[in-house]
Amino acid sequence: MTVIDLGELREAAPRPPGPAPRVVGRPLRMAVVLALTLLALTAAAPVAKRAAFVVPAPLGSMVLLHDGEVFLLEPGGTPAAPGRLSAWTIPTSPAARPARRWQVPVPVAVTDGFTQLRRHADVLLLTGPVGRSDGEYRAFAHDRDTGRVRWQRAGSPRSAGPDLLFEDGADGRMTINSVDPSSGRDRWSVPVSPGTVLFSSVADGVDRIVMVRPGGPAEVWDARRGVHLHSGQLDHGGTPSNTGFDVVGDLLLAVAQNSGRLTGYGLDGLDRRWEVPLPTPSFFVACGSLICAQGTAGGVRALDPATGRTVWRDNRWELSGSERGGRMLASGLGRGVWHPLVVLDVASGRVAAELDVWNLAASNGPDGPVIGLRPAGDGRMLVAELDVAAARARVRDVLPAVSGDCQTDAQLLLCRLMDGRFGVWRVPR
Repeated sequence: MTVIDLGELREAAPRPPGPAPRVVGRPLRMAVVLALTLLALTAAAPVAKRAAFVVPAPLGSMVLLHDGEVFLLEPGGTPAAPGRLSAWTIPTSPAARPARRWQVPVPVAVTDGFTQLRRHADVLLLTGPVGRSDGEYRAFAHDRDTGRVRWQRAGSPRSAGPDLLFEDGADGRMTINSVDPSSGRDRWSVPVSPGTVLFSSVADGVDRIVMVRPGGPAEVWDARRGVHLHSGQLDHGGTPSNTGFDVVGDLLLAVAQNSGRLTGYGLDGLDRRWEVPLPTPSFFVACGSLICAQGTAGGVRALDPATGRTVWRDNRWELSGSERGGRMLASGLGRGVWHPLVVLDVASGRVAAELDVWNLAASNGPDGPVIGLRPAGDGRMLVAELDVAAARARVRDVLPAVSGDCQTDAQLLLCRLMDGRFGVWRVPR
């Protein structure tokens, strides 16, 4: 068995090289001093050794951590030596080894860039380009227990509750097909009108499909049943060529670039609810009960979804994607990976805490921990759980020989090691 020695946390980790984080305000300086003091006290005590394992992998491999399991996609070189997909079980005992449950070959071209690997129900979905010239994407549904391919089809799937959605352009006609993930059989299909197609999502995937025709009516479809819900003519003061659309929560948003106007329509009925001036944003995202517009050059503007009114704005931040208990993470603007993180109060935009510089591990569960990492010197990586709701960072471990590319779920933390393999740790809660 290969065991990674986690060592002892004896000193506070140095900040990665780069510009110093901004100081937001005098009331926070005392909190920062206290936080550093607590970090130093934590560093003085030895950290208990954690269960640590290594999953062997050649350079260039992709990995997915999901619900305590590891799925590994190894690249292929030639048709005679195709890529391989394998499933690994991570033991609960430190004295055991990770067990490879199955391994199957995969098409060579699927491992060449832009490949996706994810779990849905009882299948593992591998999606990628199957040709080097035509750009066709194809999805392969592997049985989670055996690895055998149950079905395959052209396209890239989206989750929609228990089922999957595929966009199909066969015979020059676009359709959206609902697919049973276990069998690959179509449940229903919806014809796609020429124009913009948007997807409204909830926690378990797409729930509504929105089609906006240039100069024509918009349509809303139920993505779980394939049922037409609403149609309506949109009046947003822009032309089809310079109007962008987005869906956030229960609103369809139209951004007229020529006039700098943002119009909000309710998805239930496509009724026009408000119109406000707004410089062209990069994207919209739901943040608590508000809508946050991220600017093209950074900066966040929070809007009231009922009126479009700007509730607060701050040009110092860009959103980092984690929200808990009415608070969310944001990072300072700048280049590179390492930026100072802050916790914002969603309702007011007020800075609740500064968390210093962290890089976030990808989270594969909506309720899993928010894990931050940063170099600790001597090839080590400091690991902390970022408690967004409590607005504080809790140091959990120091891991050796970690290069980055980390993922986490409710049970485990997985990171790429310096030699290309993957280390897996059980992070205490």
